[in-house]
Amino acid sequence: MRGSAGRIGFLFPGDGLNDDEFWSYLPDGVAWLTARYPGTLPDQPLNHATFAASADLGPMVAAARILAEAHPDVIVMGDHAGSFILGLGHDLVQAEAIAAASGAQAGSTPSTAIVAALKSFGLNRVAITSPYDAEVTAAGRAFLQGHGISVVNEALRSFVDETGIGGQDAAFWEEAARAANHPEAQAIVLMGGGLRTGGSVARLEASLGKPVIAATAALVWHACELLGQNQQRPQLGRLFGSTPARAPLSRHLSSGTKAMSVKSDPPIFAWGKGTRLFDSNGKSYLDFACGSGTSVLGHAHPAVLQALAKQAATGVLHLGPHFHSPVQIELMERLASVLPTALSIFHPATNGTEATEVALKAAIHATGRQRFVGFQGSYHGRTLGALSVSAAKGSNAGLVGLPQTTHHLPWPDGEADLEALVPLLERALAPGDVAAIIVEPMQATAGMRVPPAGFMRLLRQAADHHGVVLILDEVFTGYGKTGRLFAFEATGIVPDLLILAKAVGGGLPGAILVGTAAMLQTWPAGMQSSTFQMHPLTAAASLATLSVLIDENLPKRAQVIEASLRAALAPFSTLIGTGAMLGLPILDTNGKPNQLRTKAVRSWALEKCLITWECGTEGHVIGLVPPLTVTEAEIAEAADILTAAVRQAR
Repeated sequence: MRGSAGRIGFLFPGDGLNDDEFWSYLPDGVAWLTARYPGTLPDQPLNHATFAASADLGPMVAAARILAEAHPDVIVMGDHAGSFILGLGHDLVQAEAIAAASGAQAGSTPSTAIVAALKSFGLNRVAITSPYDAEVTAAGRAFLQGHGISVVNEALRSFVDETGIGGQDAAFWEEAARAANHPEAQAIVLMGGGLRTGGSVARLEASLGKPVIAATAALVWHACELLGQNQQRPQLGRLFGSTPARAPLSRHLSSGTKAMSVKSDPPIFAWGKGTRLFDSNGKSYLDFACGSGTSVLGHAHPAVLQALAKQAATGVLHLGPHFHSPVQIELMERLASVLPTALSIFHPATNGTEATEVALKAAIHATGRQRFVGFQGSYHGRTLGALSVSAAKGSNAGLVGLPQTTHHLPWPDGEADLEALVPLLERALAPGDVAAIIVEPMQATAGMRVPPAGFMRLLRQAADHHGVVLILDEVFTGYGKTGRLFAFEATGIVPDLLILAKAVGGGLPGAILVGTAAMLQTWPAGMQSSTFQMHPLTAAASLATLSVLIDENLPKRAQVIEASLRAALAPFSTLIGTGAMLGLPILDTNGKPNQLRTKAVRSWALEKCLITWECGTEGHVIGLVPPLTVTEAEIAEAADILTAAVRQAR
């Protein structure tokens, strides 16, 4: 017995081979009282007939009456197969019968607990390991499916008796979990009340990137849930994970940093998998913002996690700018293989803003000029140099005081705008003092604005005519989100400098400026560097991300995502953007941008567990930037939430 904050009565069939496994999950301050009944014995065959007999209520109720003398608050039964073998609903019959016999407030079984645990995480697709034969496993699978939980893969270990199950150590069940794992599985369920996981659940979850629900752990967790007892135990996995302190963000966070604009107390996300993020309470959210377009493969992609683990195992986490690791060279070689031959020189950076600074310096160095041409609505970063070429400065407008000046031309939304732009561009470049034109192939922050087809060709021709550097800012559009690996590939032109960041980091901070030899191999040595420029861990994640994009042809998937989202959001004919970068403008009845209503829509969607992105020149566009790995079911789910949110916020 542990303390007296609550009492859990535990009924176990006669073998009792792994009582200590359940105790290892028990929080401090909870009493655990055990009684046995004649159920499955160590030497009995583990087949359907044995488990059906062990599901008989008579012996369970008799044992529960014995525990009534100890006055348990909650009572549970530990025979997993015995709780699902007679079909859907029998687990509840068992729980109610033992609760009534013991005088407990509530009862549970392993099957009941596993379903409750999965639902607490919002998960409905699992892979399973089973210590039972095919017939018994089929009954367990049918039970889960009866609760709306799909079983996408399974690994059977078919032991003949309970001694065989109880004799296996944690490593055995880890191997079984890895064998069962499947890309579509949101979690792994370890069936069997006789399993020993020995504290391996947290380690398994870290390596697989998804929850692992052991029947033993789930039963203790659910008993504590029914008891109303805090069941947090460090290092025992996500079911028993500690919830971070929910102090207001403003207590320690600088007011100058980016904050959630639609909610003062946003979710604290503890882990993620694929398109989903899970907050510290286990609530599941669809992520259609993806770290401002960074997580192009979603969260916890196996290739990225493996690459990070492999690089970390070398012990080389950082070298500084003076030395390089093999993975950094591999990344540059792989990038060079998919970029035009002219773009074969790389300057590593820490983030997109820094890469923009490097591009500006490179243009100034190459031309000896200090003026730039940009476009209204543009956004290139928040440091002083990047701000000076950005039109969207926001509250930072008063901070810009650099010697070079930028002439911002109108962004062309159609062919007529493009024709009007020609003389404006010529006048801006004619004095001969412009170092570079800097432009995004598609303006994301301004609201997913796609220019007319001839825009990039016009800029390339003008730059060539006036001896001006053409800088393409593909911080957002790079790495596949527009339907091509790089957005400029669809324009028929090649820039002089190409800025890559966000998705290029593979989920870590990192960026690269790509350029021609004339632009990037004529600088004096050491003129531009930073301590953490594309460090080895980021390079490993970047290379893994790039390889998956290429090998699985995921940029093409962006076109499918666009078609699916447009079809699902057909009532909103104003959907703008391209590929996996789409936006829904929110306007008032007069067709004017309505920022307040936009926030209301996004806030309602967030409450319903859909994360969106804020963009638009007036903050009036709801950005939809799902990972390229998003499923059709997730697109439909997100569209339903967004549709309801728009109607709710009228």
